[in-house]
Amino acid sequence: MVTFALDWVSWIFTGAQSGWAIDESNGVWGPLLAISMFGPLAAAIIVRVTRKTTVDAGWRPRIKGGLRWYLLALAIPPALTLAGALVYFLFLSGDFDPEASRFSAAAIAQLGVGADQVPAIFAVQVAYAVIFAPFINMLLAIGEEAGWRGFLYPALRERMPRSRAAIITGVVWGLWHAPVIAMGYNYGTDYLGFPVLGIVAMTIFCMAFGTFLCFLRERSGSVWPCALAHGSLNAVAGLGMWFSRSAGGILGPMPLGLLGCIPVVLLAVWQLGRLGAPDAGAAR
Repeated sequence: MVTFALDWVSWIFTGAQSGWAIDESNGVWGPLLAISMFGPLAAAIIVRVTRKTTVDAGWRPRIKGGLRWYLLALAIPPALTLAGALVYFLFLSGDFDPEASRFSAAAIAQLGVGADQVPAIFAVQVAYAVIFAPFINMLLAIGEEAGWRGFLYPALRERMPRSRAAIITGVVWGLWHAPVIAMGYNYGTDYLGFPVLGIVAMTIFCMAFGTFLCFLRERSGSVWPCALAHGSLNAVAGLGMWFSRSAGGILGPMPLGLLGCIPVVLLAVWQLGRLGAPDAGAAR
């Protein structure tokens, strides 16, 4: 509840000043959303101090002997993003633009390059999103992960099975986004059931992807692979949009969409079983 109070107040106040719409180009929302990612960390610190809790925060990177979890954190989000886009375009093939016209037009207009140079620029953009951007994004994502997987999940894990703790942590994470989803973040506003369906979609995704993050937390014994995977997701989630004629929406092609998240949900179902297994404990 502390996290919700810290971030919801700032979001709702800013929303009231900006017509209840998020425009990251207006100079306020962009920095605010970035700062808000540290709300869960701040809340975790407040609760630790006031309640004198001893939950293991997982701050040790544990790279030695645990490198495979960092590699998994880098590899799984792009794979899920690709799989989600494929599912989306399989169901909505008419929205698929094989020439990535929106990306091409933007590259030509913004960079002043010729059409023949667009494929190379595209390759560079993808490589940057997959290989380099996750490490930059990780520095912001750690603010959320230190709260959700660094405090909430291990605190719940002490009171209930790991699988249930992972589900509850994901639901809380998803509902935390509710005010910004209601102001058009991620899905826009032009869809049936706005904003309730958007909040539901975000919660489903966070519950599913959060299960993967909890799996990383358990296996690595550290919150840093979770932050890297979170940063990777933020870097690659929009790649499928380049091939969408409609620029996507509540269904996808982003992995946050109702169709795009199907591979994430399937992975979560498998990993919930792994979290429930006796040998799924964290590295110590």
